[in-house]
Amino acid sequence: MLCLSAASVETPDPAAAVVEQLASETAVQKTEWQSSVRSLTGRRKHRLWEPVLSDPPPLLEGVSIVLVSPKRPISVGTVARSLAAFECEDLRIVAPRCDHLARSSRNGSKGAQFLLYRAQECSTLEEALSDAEVAVACTRWSPGRQGACRSISELLAVPQVAALLAASGSSEPSGSSGRSGSGGDAGSAARSSGSAAGGSEQQQRQLQRRRKLALVFGREVEGLNAAEVAACDYTLSIPIGRLQESLSLSHAVSVVLSRLFELRQEASAFTLPKGTADLAAGYQDSGVER
Repeated sequence: MLCLSAASVETPDPAAAVVEQLASETAVQKTEWQSSVRSLTGRRKHRLWEPVLSDPPPLLEGVSIVLVSPKRPISVGTVARSLAAFECEDLRIVAPRCDHLARSSRNGSKGAQFLLYRAQECSTLEEALSDAEVAVACTRWSPGRQGACRSISELLAVPQVAALLAASGSSEPSGSSGRSGSGGDAGSAARSSGSAAGGSEQQQRQLQRRRKLALVFGREVEGLNAAEVAACDYTLSIPIGRLQESLSLSHAVSVVLSRLFELRQEASAFTLPKGTADLAAGYQDSGVER
């Protein structure tokens, strides 16, 4: 007669069962989301999707991401994906050294190809910042500079930045026709002289524009040069540990946008849909053949 010891009898692992159940639920939710999107878009490809977020509008409306001379298409694509993840729809590219619509960029953007097609290409940083009330250069190398913020918390404590984020897409101007950042000596001075030269008609048009916070990110390897940093009102350094010199471009963008998104979400009391299928309701078929 075969006798089995208690140790040899297999017993179910509760932890493994929980993991398996969560994986199954996640798979179901992803399938629901994909099915909803295919239904809403007539089963057309990601590159033809267009978002419609109106109630409420995109939470990071009024925030612009400016990329200076990106070299690799995949960098732009993954940045676009980060923007879409945090409801930021304003992407600007200054003097690109690559085709931001290349296949690797489109593939890296996943469902955010619409942002690549909408992206505003600018020849100069000044052009990209033309409607920004406050411009922030995101760089780790800003020792001793006036207006240097050593963390996102320090940036959010700047009165001008806090006011722009609290506005949450308000179209009312703050009373200045350009950037008046108290911390951005050279950047503000350059903007003031440029606005004065444009005359009263240009100032009136600028007053009517939406208030914007521009976050400026540099090249993948070289980052921002001294002149580009000086063109901004403030600098932001993301605190990181001692094992790496810096973050990748898309990771840096994601870290900053995640914090701003959380802040806006709390301020607006907006609750994201609990069902993943409902998240697809913001998309519609663009009807554009690309």
